[in-house]
Amino acid sequence: MDPSDDALVAAVREGDDEALGALFTRYHERVTAYTARIVGDREQAQELVQEAFIAALHALRRSTEAIEFRPWIYRIARNGAIDHLRARARRGTHVDFHAVDAAGAEPTQLASAAHGPEAAAESREAIEHLQNAFVGLTEMHHQLLVMRELEGLSYDEIGERLGLSRSQVESSLFRARRRLEHEYVELASGQRCETVRASLAQRACRALGVRDELRVQRHLTHCGPCRREANRARLALSAA
Repeated sequence: MDPSDDALVAAVREGDDEALGALFTRYHERVTAYTARIVGDREQAQELVQEAFIAALHALRRSTEAIEFRPWIYRIARNGAIDHLRARARRGTHVDFHAVDAAGAEPTQLASAAHGPEAAAESREAIEHLQNAFVGLTEMHHQLLVMRELEGLSYDEIGERLGLSRSQVESSLFRARRRLEHEYVELASGQRCETVRASLAQRACRALGVRDELRVQRHLTHCGPCRREANRARLALSAA
C-alpha cells in the first residue's frame, strides 16, 4: 500500500528527500495541468511546478504546522504562476539566472543599470555563486540543465538526446534544480565556507576522509578566502 500524503510529509520533515519525490510523482501531472491553464504554456507550467515543489520542501522543513498537502501544493503553484505573469511586465530589470553559462561565460542579461552599483555588485556575487553551484552537480544534472536552460531544448528533445522518456526528463530536471538550489544556498549563505573551514581545522589534526577531502579541494578552487585560510593552516603546520 502506498504511503499517505501525511506519512510522506512527515518523512520529508525528517530529512527524507525521496518522500518529496514520491509526492512529486503523485501530484505533478495534475498540478502542471492546473498551472498550464493559468500561464498558457505547458512547459513553463512544468518548470513552475518544479519550483513549487522545491518551495514546498523548504516550507516543510521550516515548520511543523499540520497541512493538507494536496490543496497546499496547488496553492503554492497558483501563487508561483501569478508571480510569473506579473514578472512578464518587469522582464529586463533583473538578473536572468537561466542565462548564465554553466561553464563560466558571462550572463546574457544583467541587472538594470538603473538599480545602481550596489545592486549590480549583488548581482555579480549572485552570478558567481550560481556558477560555482554548477560545479557541485553530477554530469547528468549538469547536462540536463545546460540543455534545458541554456540551449532551450524541449523536454522531448532532451529525452531524444539522452535516451530518456519524458517522465524521466521531468523527474531528473526536478532533482537537478533541487540540487542546484541546495548548492547555491550553501554558497550564498556562507554555510559551505563554514563547513570547509571546520574541515581544514580537522585536517590539521588528522587526515580527512576521501569525500571530505574532495569537497574541500573543490571549494578551494573558487573560494579565495578559504584558500588563504588553507594556506595559513598549511604554513602553521609546517612551522610546528
